[in-house]
Amino acid sequence: MKAISIVGKKKTGKTTVGLALVKCLTDRGLKVGVVKHSHHGFDGIEGADTEEYKAIASAVAAYSPSQSFVSWAAERTVQDMIPLMDVDVIVMEGGNKVGWLPRIIMVREDNDDKEFYPELALKQMPACTRETPPSPAEIEKLADLVLEKGFILPGLNCGACGREFCMDFVADIIAGKARVSGCQAKAGSMSVTCNGSELGFNPFVSDILSAGITAMLRQLKGFVPGDIEIKIKSGS
Repeated sequence: MKAISIVGKKKTGKTTVGLALVKCLTDRGLKVGVVKHSHHGFDGIEGADTEEYKAIASAVAAYSPSQSFVSWAAERTVQDMIPLMDVDVIVMEGGNKVGWLPRIIMVREDNDDKEFYPELALKQMPACTRETPPSPAEIEKLADLVLEKGFILPGLNCGACGREFCMDFVADIIAGKARVSGCQAKAGSMSVTCNGSELGFNPFVSDILSAGITAMLRQLKGFVPGDIEIKIKSGS
């Protein structure tokens, strides 16, 4: 990977040169990533500069004392993004066809939920506006529900649980016919976490990798049968 930084005092043309360089490299068919630092956050001019980079770069990462983010100029899967998020709870807005986590459906009237897979819903709530929001008590109850019953599956559609799609398994969990622990992609002989988020494995792939790694480790002095833990530091 090639890399360069552009530095200088304020109003010395750093962004002007950076935008021109990114466009030039992009026009040559290269995928260009931008990392932008700000001492003051990304409102005002800094935010406008970042938006200009987003318009031409393949990916933009930005960091400051108050916030950091990554933006890609293409769709990425939720599974790609979640390992980058050091959080305890994920709240997704939209994603009707993402069927491997439960949902809350906002409805305007009866039977207004049919295209949103009501079988995946923990709760339906009446539509609201900024002028007519839910009461604080309602939001508190919603938060309790999320903490009690929220979950996320790997979304592999591997079929190991006996259902064709993860969506079917989620529906059974919501209906009380199954438990999250029944997801075979998270119950194999091998588990991998990335920045604290567990990655899902097709059970067949899990068994193959587990057997292969174990076979290699058997050749090392000091190996004894038992649970194996490997940690890989991918860099800072």
